[in-house]
Amino acid sequence: MRRAPSATLLALLLAACAAPPVGSPSASAPSPVPSGADAPEATREPSANPSAAPPFEGHPATGLALVQFLDPDNPASQVFVVEEDGSLRQVTGLDGGIGATFPVWSPDRSQVAFGPPKVGFSGINGQVSVINPDGSDERVLGVGELQRWSPDGTRLLIHEKDDVTADAWEIWIQDVASGEITVEVGPGFRGQWIDDDTIGFQRGGLTPGGAYTDQLYIQDLDGSESVAMPTEPETQAAWSPDGSRVLLARDGSISVADADGSNPRDLAGGFDPAWSPDGKLVLLAYDHNQDALPVLAVVDLDGREIWSGAIGSTPTWSPDGTRIAVELVHPEPMVQVLDANTGEVLWEVEGSQPNWGS
Repeated sequence: MRRAPSATLLALLLAACAAPPVGSPSASAPSPVPSGADAPEATREPSANPSAAPPFEGHPATGLALVQFLDPDNPASQVFVVEEDGSLRQVTGLDGGIGATFPVWSPDRSQVAFGPPKVGFSGINGQVSVINPDGSDERVLGVGELQRWSPDGTRLLIHEKDDVTADAWEIWIQDVASGEITVEVGPGFRGQWIDDDTIGFQRGGLTPGGAYTDQLYIQDLDGSESVAMPTEPETQAAWSPDGSRVLLARDGSISVADADGSNPRDLAGGFDPAWSPDGKLVLLAYDHNQDALPVLAVVDLDGREIWSGAIGSTPTWSPDGTRIAVELVHPEPMVQVLDANTGEVLWEVEGSQPNWGS
């Protein structure tokens, strides 16, 4: 069974899917953004944006969790949180060859879940731990990876992949307080919470012709069977913060639909979309630069560009929607914080895997 496929697409023009072909003189905004060394800086003057976030106060990275190495001689990475003055406060204290990875804030910001890699023996990849932001009460919940908090902050959706078998990815729901696995979803990957009682995910399988493909599913956590969504195979989904809508990305096009995938409409060209916290804007990638890093843009729900041209991956919105943190992996791991209204870089620091929570 292969791992969840990565988003590798040809360079794409950010435009409504129904717009004329790239390069057509009648194509509407935005204009093509060149890739490679000619890729421009982020647009400095955004389009008229009634959903623009208010200016933020204080340090632009306050409350951001990220991963750093303490020093070159220490192989264990650690989770840090940016303080109000911009300094980094270490949260985890793992040592040896095991480092802390992929921190994820709980919705109420009372805990951080993180996933140190599992070393020393084969089997299920990774393990999931939780810790208070002051570094106290660290607990290992068990094996797994790619953890996601439920909206009420009481459970984690966890993925599993055994590295010595050909078994498919598995998903389960785990209670944080007790550590009990409450729901075993079964095969699936890219699992997401739609609301406290419903999740969405992709599940792979073979077509009658023997080719591998995957399909989107929705499952209520009351014991019901999962239900296939009315979407094309190989479609990726991102549900809105309130669970009422979903972004569907396939073949370089993004549409927005009702939460169950019905009533889709074209939004923009691109891939890897991410909702703003208020569900009024969408951050997406539409190209790659010469270092294979995604080129980003923000659009409104009518597909109108707010800004474009910033670079980065694994974006995370600040809870108030005023900033976006991204990761750059070349020429060295770096975390940048962007102004959500303009795409301008406000702050950067050595590190990776930023997360602001929701």
